[in-house]
Amino acid sequence: MQRIVLAATVGMFILVSPLLACADTATEVIGKVERNLSPPNFKAIYQFTNYRLDGTVGAYDVRFTVKDVNHSHGYFLKPEREKGREILRLKDAIWTFMPSVARAVRVADRESFAGGDFSNADVMRVDWLAQYDASMAKETKNQYIIDLVAKNSDAAYAKMRIWVDKANTQPVQQYFYDSKGTLLKVCKYGSVKNFGVVTRPSKLVMENVITKLKSEMQILDLQFESKIPDGRYVVDNLGKEI
Repeated sequence: MQRIVLAATVGMFILVSPLLACADTATEVIGKVERNLSPPNFKAIYQFTNYRLDGTVGAYDVRFTVKDVNHSHGYFLKPEREKGREILRLKDAIWTFMPSVARAVRVADRESFAGGDFSNADVMRVDWLAQYDASMAKETKNQYIIDLVAKNSDAAYAKMRIWVDKANTQPVQQYFYDSKGTLLKVCKYGSVKNFGVVTRPSKLVMENVITKLKSEMQILDLQFESKIPDGRYVVDNLGKEI
């Protein structure tokens, strides 16, 4: 009887262990992608371009100062009407400051960033493993295809699927779904560049499947900075020079 139980246990381990291995591999790959996309201690200028159905185009230049995944700050440089607007990621909360009202307001992850098709989470929350469970959906010769399923309803999306290049661990494309499994948006990553100690895509194109709108995010400059004052990541300091 003991031999039968032991054999059954070993057989179950053999069946389950490949799945565990895939889960570990998926987590490791996503961890590397996160570190490439959002390394600690850097300053950068991002340009957001929103293409609307009526043919109008809106462009925003934002200076980001990032300490780590829980502390990031954005300051709008252009256009002139938006200059001085700020956005702050402080742990699990995202705040925005509008000079016209001179006060900070907490905003949701799902809300649009700069009126485009990137959400606040797309820009300010590149720490997916904190909110999503990763598993290997498929593995091809050249790519990992990984599913990220939300741990709770606080996440901006119920599920994401990301394609990662095996050769350089760079993201290729990403799909975003709601709780019903409806595809909401598709992000294409491109123009991989070296920025000192990190290599990452410098251009992201987000297509909204529902509205047929499109936004682009491009890194104009990225430099590493170890002397970022902690006061930059205090809600009460929004609107003040630090």
